[in-house]
Order: sequence, then structure tokens, then C-alpha cells
Amino acid sequence: MPPAHLLVVEDDARLRALVTEALASAGHRVTAVATGGDGLAAAALGDVDLVVLDLNLPDVDGLEVARRLRADGEAAILMLTARGDVGSRVEGLYAGAADYLTKPFDVRELLARVHARLRERRGLDDVVEHAGVRAHADTRVVRVGEAGAALPELEFEVLRLLLASPGRVFSRDDLERRLYGDDLPGSNTVEVKVYQLRRRLKALGVGDLIRTVRGKGYTIL
Repeated sequence: MPPAHLLVVEDDARLRALVTEALASAGHRVTAVATGGDGLAAAALGDVDLVVLDLNLPDVDGLEVARRLRADGEAAILMLTARGDVGSRVEGLYAGAADYLTKPFDVRELLARVHARLRERRGLDDVVEHAGVRAHADTRVVRVGEAGAALPELEFEVLRLLLASPGRVFSRDDLERRLYGDDLPGSNTVEVKVYQLRRRLKALGVGDLIRTVRGKGYTIL
């Protein structure tokens, strides 16, 4: 799975550092803050895929933070709390959390839950389709009519992003961040991936699917 941008909102400095290190070691880009207010401000900047949110925060209650996040954006929320009763879990889910993890927890379970929520958010278990082109995430196969071809992971991710947002122009920098996180590749890597993807699509009969918008990036209309 390509790296994601994760926001950690946790007032316990030790736990915040532990979670941040675990998520970063898994290849994700992580922003970590200690208060609900700072979390909302960071989320407002956009480009956050998932929020790991503590329920008990010193300023804005975690439930209120979750409600505002769900109202203002599309980031998934994984709530952390020492409250293990059913009522608290239900309340968190109704506030907008996609998942709930009770403290103390095993880091391996945290990583597994983050992975699952990112797959759901990105629609990686679904078929993305536009203009007669279908991208199957479970097999990384692209199909046009009865013809199909398996794609390398990064080429498939470029195609999936473009198919899921027809008309949206993705810049080279945007695609690089989504594919590689902070570990950015060489300067022409995205151009090479798009070139290879166009060749594979042309073999399936759709050579003009991906359009270049001069000075801006790539799109599918």
C-alpha cells in the first residue's frame, strides 16, 4: 500500500512518540500534535488520510474533535482511549470514528487497524471504473471490455487515483507524495510511470485516456 499522511492527536508525550515512531517506521508520513485544537488546525490544512485520535484531550474533548473532523473532511478516524466500556465505544463510533482501540494496546494491532482503515478509505477492495476502464484493486488488473492486464503496484496506484477523480489534475509533486511519501524518488520518476502506464493502456485500446495538462500535471476526463 502506498504511504499515507497520518495525523496523531495524543497529549501523552511518551505514547505520542511511540505511535509516531511505529507509523513512520511503517512508511507513513506522520504529523503529531498534543491538543485537540492543534489537531483540528493540522487537519484543516488538508491531505490527511487518517487521524489517530485520543479521546481524553486537555482542551477540546476527543468526541468533539471527531465530530468536527467528520463534518469538515474525509479523513478516517481511529480513536484511542482508556475507556473500555461499550457505551464509550458506541459514543465514539457515533461521533465519527471508523475504529476504536483501547489502551493499553499492542503496536502490531494499531498498525493492522490503520492498514485496514486506509484500505477502506482508499477503496482498495473495490473496483474503480471510468470511461470503460475498470481497475481491480485486489488483483491490480485493469480491464477494458474483455481485455485485461496486471499492472505493477505504482503504475496501478497512478491509474486508480486518476480514475477515481476524473477531471481532477494531479501534479507531479502530488503524485510523488501519494506514491512515495517523504522518500521522494528521482525527478522524472512520475513521468516514467505515466509513460509506461500509457503504453500498457494503449495495448488495451485506450491510448488517449491519460491527458497531460501543460504546466500542471495529469488528468483523466
